[in-house]
Amino acid sequence: MLNLKYLFKNIRDSFWFIPTLIIVMSILAAIFLLYVDKTHPFTPEGVFKIVFSENSNSGRNVLTVIAGSMVGIAGTVFSITIVVLQLASSQFGPRLLQNFMYKRLNQVVLGQYVGVFLYCIIVINAIRDNDDYAFIPNLSILFALILAVFNVFLLVIFIHSISMSIQPSKIINELRVRIENSIHTMYPHQIDENATIVESENPTETLTKIKSIPSEFSGYIQYFDLNLLIEIAREHNIVIKTLYKPGTYIVANQSIFEIFQRDKNEVIDEKELSLKTTFILAKKKTFFQDVEFGIHQIVEIASKALSPGVNNPYTAMNCIDNLTSILCQLTNAKIPDAAIKDEDDVLRVITINDTFEGYLNAGFNLIRQYGSSSPFIIIKLMEALTTILDADQNNSYTKTLENYAKLVMETGEKSFLLQADINDLEQRYTIFKVAI
Repeated sequence: MLNLKYLFKNIRDSFWFIPTLIIVMSILAAIFLLYVDKTHPFTPEGVFKIVFSENSNSGRNVLTVIAGSMVGIAGTVFSITIVVLQLASSQFGPRLLQNFMYKRLNQVVLGQYVGVFLYCIIVINAIRDNDDYAFIPNLSILFALILAVFNVFLLVIFIHSISMSIQPSKIINELRVRIENSIHTMYPHQIDENATIVESENPTETLTKIKSIPSEFSGYIQYFDLNLLIEIAREHNIVIKTLYKPGTYIVANQSIFEIFQRDKNEVIDEKELSLKTTFILAKKKTFFQDVEFGIHQIVEIASKALSPGVNNPYTAMNCIDNLTSILCQLTNAKIPDAAIKDEDDVLRVITINDTFEGYLNAGFNLIRQYGSSSPFIIIKLMEALTTILDADQNNSYTKTLENYAKLVMETGEKSFLLQADINDLEQRYTIFKVAI
């Protein structure tokens, strides 16, 4: 089931899916309307003669103009998109290009113009006007006119959207929304009130390791099918441990699973123990089961903004604000335990789970390091930690935040040149300690 869900998500998020769907719908619409025109011909009378074609040449000319215009505009749209991708690559980094490529509006625009072009070609081919037989599909031509008017407005919307899409604040905000949606999907439950975070004991201490299973290929781990792993573990009465989490790069022949046995004398048929279908490797990271991937994208924008060549601290500040919002969401998200049990409450799978501390380090470490000499950035990080502390309703991560606040304070003390800046940071640090 998860494999199908992953496949569907990949197809849905691909650049070609929406344009292909629109093109197919345009072809089907042309066939359907031509059928309607054939079975229920419409002869324009009165005021309708102003809109509908009176002869085949008129209708053919209208469709030819629309088809030629759509192809020309499609080329313009493609050229504008390429220019925007070049700007985005130089300003925000090449890893963010897929966020521009996969924008729904860009896909709809491309599919719509190509789809209308094919629609007009099909309808033009159906027009007949000779001595034996005459066929002027008035309804099909009218629909082509409606599509042409719609595409004019669509072009205006596209130009507005593409000009807005390269603004850093919009890009960062879209990434934040996508990450928060991913958090709600992966961690749908909230931490119970008055709950405390307890470090799990090592569940493999009483088990016997019998073998490690390597990966046949290299690539980034996209996901683990935990339900299938549980079924395999239950069938063979073993415990399966995943050695890495989604988003980690694995090289060929590197161990990805460890198999543990409860009964040392039990024999396991290794040929039947196939785990190849329980995970997928790919050439790049995705948001699927990998919240850190989105966080790294925001951090990349901040790192680029803090580089000497760009030197744009306000973009970095925007990144910190959005990362703060994400971390506030994570303080109350119930991250599942690494030890997964089946319906009979028997341990079956052990995973390498993400932790709040890991997310905090992923979000702030590089920004702290690149912005260590900027009091503006370091002070902003301290203020962000105070905001996250206030959002932690159950005080589950107070110690983690306190340790990181000390690290930020130490970074400022060793990097700031002026005592006034150190005093400002100490003032924010005092506010943080009071909030504990």
